[in-house]
Amino acid sequence: MSDAWKDYSLLSDLLELYKKEEKEAKEYIASLCEKKKYTVILFGSRARGDNKIYSDWDLLVIGYEKPPLPWAEVDLHFIPVDKVKEAIKEFNTIVIDAFYEGKLICDDLSIYDELKKEVEKRIVGYKKTKEGWFREG
Repeated sequence: MSDAWKDYSLLSDLLELYKKEEKEAKEYIASLCEKKKYTVILFGSRARGDNKIYSDWDLLVIGYEKPPLPWAEVDLHFIPVDKVKEAIKEFNTIVIDAFYEGKLICDDLSIYDELKKEVEKRIVGYKKTKEGWFREG
């Protein structure tokens, strides 16, 4: 008798696990937006659309107070509102990447457009590659 059924069972179990993690991540993100206290940006592979089923969820969360820790496969990057412009000036690549290639989930602080313009100004003369950001020329 073949053991192929064992592989199918394991694969099926993993698929169910990843579906559960995706549901939990989406619920966590929704909970942040429901609080009406944050600007939330999804970035990384899930925002670019080149994620795998097992990819984590990279989130930049901007707010006045740190949000509750995620219960899902979320890589949470919190930055206080009063530190964002400094992070852009210092070329914090997490912040830069989130605004450069990320997808806005919610902007309850109404700061996204202004900060995106700041990032667009800051990256002039730089090029994004798979390896990171490099000066052009």
